[in-house]
Amino acid sequence: MSPLKTPKDNVILVPTDFSQSADNALEHAVGIAELFDNKIVLLYVLSDNFINSIFGSKAQNDLTKELVKTKLDEKIATFTAKHPNVVIEKLVREGKVYKNIIKAADELECDSIVMGFNGLARIERSMGSTTSRVLKSAKVPVVIIKDQTATTNYDRIVLPIDLTKESKQKVKWAIHLAKKYDAEVHVIMEIESDAFLKKKVEANLAQVVKLLSKEGIKVVHKILDDKAYPDNFGGDIVKYSQEVDANLILIMTQKETEFKDFFVGSFAVRVINGTKQVPIMAINPVETSAGYYFD
Repeated sequence: MSPLKTPKDNVILVPTDFSQSADNALEHAVGIAELFDNKIVLLYVLSDNFINSIFGSKAQNDLTKELVKTKLDEKIATFTAKHPNVVIEKLVREGKVYKNIIKAADELECDSIVMGFNGLARIERSMGSTTSRVLKSAKVPVVIIKDQTATTNYDRIVLPIDLTKESKQKVKWAIHLAKKYDAEVHVIMEIESDAFLKKKVEANLAQVVKLLSKEGIKVVHKILDDKAYPDNFGGDIVKYSQEVDANLILIMTQKETEFKDFFVGSFAVRVINGTKQVPIMAINPVETSAGYYFD
């Protein structure tokens, strides 16, 4: 579903641990694949530490891999029976889970990763979690699916914009998705008390709205004031998304300056943890494409 390129097989990567959360992500990915004509690769990663601590011998490890492949085949058969037009393939890797997710996404030239919400509630306490590391390292958008997510019809998209160039990279994705889903895009920014920054906010907002409108996209825009939205921007995005009944939020996984090698930005964490049903598309800033639509 990439707006920048069409990979050979147009692949969505869905990591699984056979949990309900992973099944929810696969169901969501299937809905996307049906619209965008994607192929899905269902990935299971066998942890080295887990295998070695439980089994130890190569023969037993090989048997475990075969059992996993059988379970993946069963899972695929269940989903393709309901969605016969979607191609789902299995992939089994061994090693560090997050590293194998990133590596598989690169090797397969995936245009997105769709993951369940498992572990994200602990992201602020456990920066070593698989999901937080994938969010930090992925070169393609990561769509986070909550257990209660009910729809893949992204017809109300919330697009938060701040004053950074990197923030504007989300606009190309908003255009791409809005056209496909005939969606209404809600562009929101936080109000600034400083007069200069306030003018800059208004100018950035007008620029994004103009671009979306030029593409024929329905746009709603709003500057969130401190009275109605007294929280930080992450909390205000969650509140606004609930008010408009959004079904997708686009965010950047901006890093904390002092801990950029370890932390997903607190802004992203607040949005991901705060929403109960809304899928989140998290995009890592890419320096070379920051000016894709903007000077």
